[in-house]
Amino acid sequence: MNLSFYAKLFGLLLVGIVVALIIDPLDKSTICTPFLLAIILMALSLRQSVALVIGTSTLYTVLTAYALIDHMDYVQVYVHPVSHPVFSILLRIGSFLVVCALSIYLAHYRTNTSRILLHVQDILAKLPAPIVISDATGYITYANEALAQMFNRKASQLAGLRYVDFLMTDIQEGKAMRYYIEIFGDESNRVHELEVRPVNNEKMKARLTCLGSGPSRVLITAFDVLDLPSQIDSVIPPEAKPAAR
Repeated sequence: MNLSFYAKLFGLLLVGIVVALIIDPLDKSTICTPFLLAIILMALSLRQSVALVIGTSTLYTVLTAYALIDHMDYVQVYVHPVSHPVFSILLRIGSFLVVCALSIYLAHYRTNTSRILLHVQDILAKLPAPIVISDATGYITYANEALAQMFNRKASQLAGLRYVDFLMTDIQEGKAMRYYIEIFGDESNRVHELEVRPVNNEKMKARLTCLGSGPSRVLITAFDVLDLPSQIDSVIPPEAKPAAR
């Protein structure tokens, strides 16, 4: 079930209130609200929109400030006097604001990377060359229609298959995975040429390169259709074929 922005924000507010007003007061001698709310914010930055992270950061900053003031009052009365209580509060709230800024930045970066990837997929879907995209775990996340036609399968059926099981059937699994990880870890994003043997098919040339960074990093594999005479008629439209000399 997809919740609306305000429903998510209200739910996160309730979680913050529980942390600041119920969990934190269980031990008045310590303060755990900034730490717990910071964990929630960092988790949100990996999955949710920038607007939701900004809204949640604002609410949690208020709750953190309240929890810090209440904690400092308790320490002043029941533990020991603090020389500069205001400075201590500002120091901790400043650290929490740094976490908020990092969460917002991560959410923005992830959203922007996802937007670029979707744009790339839209372009790849229109290309006559078979294209497949896989993630850091080694699973195929996208295949364009040209690739689906080549294997007489729907593109949605190819998503979720293991890359090495589908495209590296003639290479030992351990060696194939090591090569896959090596290419995925190439930060220079160079183009690698490789001969692959898909399931029930002949060897074919492919060019591999990576896009993005972090959790959004993907491996793009483009097949050289001119190296596949048996597949050309079904993959390349007549107007895109090279003229005979």
